[in-house]
Amino acid sequence: MSVGQYDKAEEYLQKALVIRTEIGDRKGEAANYGNLGTVFMSVGQYDKAEEYLQKALVITTDIGDREGEASCYENLGTVFMSVGQYDKAEEVSQKALVITTEIGDREGEASCYGNLGTVFKTVGQYDKAKEYLQKALVITTEIGHRKGEAANYGNLGTVFMSVGQYDKAKEYLQKALDITTKIGNRSGEALCYGNLGTVFKSLGQYDKAKEYLQKALVITTEIGDRKGEAANYGNLGTVFMSLGQYDKAEEYLQKALVITTEIGDRRGEASSNYGNLGTVFMSVGQYDKAEEYLQKALVITTEIGDREGEAANYGNLGTVFVSLGQYDKAEEYLQKALVIRTEIGDRKGEASCYGNLGTVFKSLGQYDKAEEYLQKALVIRTEIGDREGEAANYGNLGTVFVSVGQYDKAEEYLQKALVIRTEIGDRKGEAANYGNLGTVVFLSVGQYDKAEEYLQKALVITTEIGDRKGEAANYGNLGTVFMSVGQYDKAEEYLQKALVIRTDIGDREGEASCYENLGSVFLSVGQYDKAEEYLQKALVIRTDIGDRSGEASCYRNLSTVFLSVGQYDKAEEYLQKALVITTEIGDREGEASCYGNLGTVYAVLYLYQYKIKDSLSCLHLCIEKYEELRYFLGANDQFKTSLLEDTGIFPYKLLCTLLCVTGNARDAIYVEELGRARGLSDLMAEKYSVETHISANPKSWFGIENILRKQKNCTCLYISYFQNSLHLWILKTSGALHYRRVSPEESLVQAGLPKDLPLSQFLDDNFRSLGILPLKDCEDRSLNTIKLQPLSPAQKSSARLRLVEEDEDEGRGRGRGRESDFKFTFMLQNVHCPRL
Repeated sequence: MSVGQYDKAEEYLQKALVIRTEIGDRKGEAANYGNLGTVFMSVGQYDKAEEYLQKALVITTDIGDREGEASCYENLGTVFMSVGQYDKAEEVSQKALVITTEIGDREGEASCYGNLGTVFKTVGQYDKAKEYLQKALVITTEIGHRKGEAANYGNLGTVFMSVGQYDKAKEYLQKALDITTKIGNRSGEALCYGNLGTVFKSLGQYDKAKEYLQKALVITTEIGDRKGEAANYGNLGTVFMSLGQYDKAEEYLQKALVITTEIGDRRGEASSNYGNLGTVFMSVGQYDKAEEYLQKALVITTEIGDREGEAANYGNLGTVFVSLGQYDKAEEYLQKALVIRTEIGDRKGEASCYGNLGTVFKSLGQYDKAEEYLQKALVIRTEIGDREGEAANYGNLGTVFVSVGQYDKAEEYLQKALVIRTEIGDRKGEAANYGNLGTVVFLSVGQYDKAEEYLQKALVITTEIGDRKGEAANYGNLGTVFMSVGQYDKAEEYLQKALVIRTDIGDREGEASCYENLGSVFLSVGQYDKAEEYLQKALVIRTDIGDRSGEASCYRNLSTVFLSVGQYDKAEEYLQKALVITTEIGDREGEASCYGNLGTVYAVLYLYQYKIKDSLSCLHLCIEKYEELRYFLGANDQFKTSLLEDTGIFPYKLLCTLLCVTGNARDAIYVEELGRARGLSDLMAEKYSVETHISANPKSWFGIENILRKQKNCTCLYISYFQNSLHLWILKTSGALHYRRVSPEESLVQAGLPKDLPLSQFLDDNFRSLGILPLKDCEDRSLNTIKLQPLSPAQKSSARLRLVEEDEDEGRGRGRGRESDFKFTFMLQNVHCPRL
């Protein structure tokens, strides 16, 4: 029905109402008010619909027309559900159910059970939804109401679809389809084809999804169901979006938008079309256009009182702001969505908001908060039986654990997600989980063969189901794997494949990512001009689409190119640009990285231009940022330890080395102390009010001397290893300090020991021979396990503070023999000091 037809329907019903009122036909008057209410409901004028239905309700109640009264309550329930007032919808639907049961209207009773089931499904109460829909199904089957029976099979199918039970969903929807086809209910037949198409889309069976949605579209077009026609164009648009065919997706969604606008379906216009078009533009990195369309959708849903749609648009806008690196705005919009979802009782939507907020906090480096929100989402998903959402949350939690270096836990959660995706037949999700395991776990821990194996599995699935965006992502990630193992030709080949697909489908964000990764490949092989060229292309796109986080990443990578070719001023300039952006968007980890890189640039410049003060200043600021990140991790000892040992130890080590080089060996100890795993001391400080002595503020650096002064006859040996140098300090209770930097390899050779003897083995053996490291299952506060090889910045160790009492019984705790004593003595003679 077009807008003109709805207008005509209203015109004729108004004429009938006038006559009914004039002749005093109250029952007919109520019927006309009710019919007008359904007309206004059809065009999204919910306030007017409620007004007319309430008038009909007053009359039917006055005249004792119980069947009419029940009908009014039932229609009011539909209005309240349309605007997201689910409590009110349940209340009036229950009233209708009571009346239909009392008057013995079994068809009406079944209808009420069905409506209540739909309410419970919408708010994520799936068990209750199934219970009520099953009751409706029993009644319609008993009374031989085939149309109602088909509707209930169909609704039960959508419930099973919502909880990821796709086989059961197909079974029930197929039963509904068989009945609608037999009885010639073409509208119901189209609805079944459309729902089955949605099931196949969820399973990643896109060809089948298109086939069924096309069948639905043909029927709705033939019978003149314009609202259904628009819905099918919209659903086909989302299929093309999933396939990465964004031009086609936009074409179909625009067709849907034209129809919904023509027939005055404001809810469809907002949610299905402006909202979905916004998502398309977001997928291809057109964030300004995405925001524009989602804002239009938000205006409409707010105007018509569609609270569910309003929450959805706030949530989608929040996602746009995340992509743009506007995290404060993202959090604001997602919190608004969360408030609405909670108020209307939409548990599935509530879980979605918690999950998205968790992603925001992860982007901000607030990993403790990210885990908290994702766990809240997971609890809800599990409670309501949303298996697909449960898998998504396990996956997102896995990426949080990766960010803080907890790779075992990350793998555990991603494997859980993979199991669920495989069980429910979600092939696209299965591919995504294989990809995540390959990149964020196995690639991160250097298991390159396993990373390649999992990414190849992901690539096979995405290629089979026609997911071009996913296919490109897997080619790109495989390129990164090959780059990590030095197979640069293969890396370039795979990244170029990814680039071709990204360009074809119009995915500008992905295109920028490919250019950036190719720039890194050329940088690795010393093709600096080509590296700069590709990174500049990535930068142009990132800037065009407003991806501020990606823009900062490009500036950082370009600074590495300029540093490599000795253009130190340009390297500094680009790092400063990156620093401005990371500071503005609140990316603390990125900010810390910029300060650390600037410190490195200034350290290099120190060799030529004596910019040591600038280097020290930047490294201090870098460390302050990592200390801020530690603060946001709260009391989570594991997260704090992982953050330093797997992400942020390099600037601590570099600053310590520079301080030693410039003669500040005492200050260097404090920096080393900051760089060690201090989670235990933080926990003690929090639980038992124990004073902490070390902070990032240099003015507070007095703690170690205070500790030593409280000891009697005590000497502290402090050891740190970095970049093939062993730093040794001896501190006395008098405050005297002796420092020496030695080469482990040279010392081992002089001692007659193998040059490649692992330093960790040597020190562990000797510490235990002195009784310093007893063989107990406790927190390892010794040097980290170190392979004595040329170290990258990612391979690091922490200095450890040890107070060793000088016992009179020198033999106590030294059961490993004199050979170990000799080794240790030889190392210490380099820092020999007089007895004080």
